[in-house]
Amino acid sequence: MKRICIIDYDMSVRGGVEQVTTSLANALCEQYEVYVLSLCLANGKCAYELSERVKLKILQKEGARIRHVLKNGFRDLRKFLKKEKIDCALTMGTYAGALASVMNIGGKTKLIFCDHGALMNQWKEKNTRCMRWIASKFSKRTVTLTDRSRRDYIKRFHTNPKKICRIYNWIDDEVVKMSGSYSTASHYILSAGRFGKEKGYDMLVEVAKKVLPKFPDWQWHLYGDGPTLPWVRDKIAEYGLEKQLILKGMVSDMYSRYKDYAVIVLPSYREGLPLVLLEGKANHLPEVSFDVMTGPGEIIQDGKDGFLIKPYDIEEMAEKLGQLMASEHLRQTFSENTGKKLPEFDKKRILKQWIQLIDNL
Repeated sequence: MKRICIIDYDMSVRGGVEQVTTSLANALCEQYEVYVLSLCLANGKCAYELSERVKLKILQKEGARIRHVLKNGFRDLRKFLKKEKIDCALTMGTYAGALASVMNIGGKTKLIFCDHGALMNQWKEKNTRCMRWIASKFSKRTVTLTDRSRRDYIKRFHTNPKKICRIYNWIDDEVVKMSGSYSTASHYILSAGRFGKEKGYDMLVEVAKKVLPKFPDWQWHLYGDGPTLPWVRDKIAEYGLEKQLILKGMVSDMYSRYKDYAVIVLPSYREGLPLVLLEGKANHLPEVSFDVMTGPGEIIQDGKDGFLIKPYDIEEMAEKLGQLMASEHLRQTFSENTGKKLPEFDKKRILKQWIQLIDNL
């Protein structure tokens, strides 16, 4: 049985990369002996629950800057990979990919770099671009979340097309299990994700300011936490939207809540392959998102099961969202069309792609 290790920078973060890492580890442990290695653990414990069959290794038990992780963890990682005879390591994200690539130079473990962002979204950020190049250059394979990002690697980094593939994130079994039938009677809008600058909550508030006063019987619920949350709270108060734009915080039962909503809105400046849109699709929710460089365009069929908005056009997003809010018929039509792309994100189909990649390495 092959021994594989999935390496993440910090498994205590409640983010999309950590959620995918957990889901992948819990699925692959049926086929392989699986370890999850967290380079550091700032919040003291994993954000998501790993299977009992997955072995957890923490390199540093506290948070640390990248240079400290590299300096202090160099020997420990090499020692761990050698001692446990790890055949293959999947590095999740840019930081983990670059650090593990450097730490593994001269080692026997074969690396697969899994880019959970998108190359061109951060092309102008020299340090991030350099880390992606290092991670991809010193790995046997690179995996991107979208076809667009795969093409960008080939064009910009001259990556050998045979060494790079696209594998989508899958829709979690629990999401499917808890999904319900769509109700046009719902007057609730959903947005969920970390409150960070890249997630576009500054634009969301402006959209809400334009559209919510026209629909006084509707509410827009925001789930999540993060550094920009206080700013968003202040803006909601400034615009007098406290009764319609509601901060719901972090919840542990998010999967069971999707069925209560009428529409999902994603206002991000950039994305990889947004899990919230996949989870919304499993619940047959119409979706509205900025058509940023990667991600939403491979999930949403514009004008069929949702709307793709010209990036950062607040007026257009407010207009299209208003169309959905005003028309039960349009919401029902979009909901009925969401199932057409669901097979592309089927867990069994995507897990098979991972197993083929690992076995053929």
